[in-house]
Amino acid sequence: MRKINWGVLGTAGIAYDQTIPGMKIADNCNLYAIAGRNIEKADDFKNTFGFEKAYGSYEELIADENVEAVYIPLPNHIHVEWIKKAAEAGKHILCEKPMAMNKEELKEAFDTAKKNNVILMEAYAYLHNDAICAMVEKIQNGAVGKVRLIESSFIIRPPKDGDIRWIKEWGGGSVYDVGCYCISLAQRILGEMPESIDAIAHFAESGVDDFCQMLFQYPSGAMAALECGFIAGRRSDRMVIHGDKASLWADIAFNQQGLCAFDIRSDEGSEHFEYNVKSNYALEVEQLGRCIADGEKPHVSEEFSLAVCDIIDRVLEKINY
Repeated sequence: MRKINWGVLGTAGIAYDQTIPGMKIADNCNLYAIAGRNIEKADDFKNTFGFEKAYGSYEELIADENVEAVYIPLPNHIHVEWIKKAAEAGKHILCEKPMAMNKEELKEAFDTAKKNNVILMEAYAYLHNDAICAMVEKIQNGAVGKVRLIESSFIIRPPKDGDIRWIKEWGGGSVYDVGCYCISLAQRILGEMPESIDAIAHFAESGVDDFCQMLFQYPSGAMAALECGFIAGRRSDRMVIHGDKASLWADIAFNQQGLCAFDIRSDEGSEHFEYNVKSNYALEVEQLGRCIADGEKPHVSEEFSLAVCDIIDRVLEKINY
């Protein structure tokens, strides 16, 4: 198995806590280079995780000819800037969600990637989870009948003071940060665009939405009732899908690893399904590696990312964000 030389642009918390540990156990990943805004921070990451090289600027990393793919965990408002620079340097790209601030920016990012013959994939790690994949497949194969309602929520503790998620101009707010999970889950299950969107939000003093409720109605007759926020004393994840024959209740948090389970319940009884799942972050890195080495199609496609981004745009417009 060929290992892909990966570079990481930035020393963000998500990289330190989740993605780089996942990269370390990914079968086809070589932790080659790390770049920070200063060499001291990059050296810290290099020594902690075992990268071969550390750079004191992002430009130096993408100029390294040995780097084949880059992971971008930078603030939302500069994702597209560095996607373009990495693509023009010939690097394949895994970029944190949301990949762009709006659909127009996202189209520019994908156009630049295609122009430079590189793969660009949005980092919805949870969509690589074996249990989520099985859940979606069963629903699409009729396990609950015709889908009537998707209930999904992702509500977390308030970020610390000074966290970039409180900065509106940097792409902060709960819809961008955690609402995108609920929106993308509904999109993965239904595969159709909402014909109507209603949304209400509460705003923090900094101007970002710290809570949002959404109701989508689809041409098929399905609905999605979604919630996201920064208001919980303890993190809360919810995934329930109701059909006209049964309901699916998932005991799965977004990006959960280890034991993941769901039940399909009807008047006739209940079926229980369990999966032992590897780090979702490792799974997404492995999948992009196979895209590079073996020609697989990205599990999170351009069409999917554009659809989710379009829905996010409509939600933000609805709440006057």
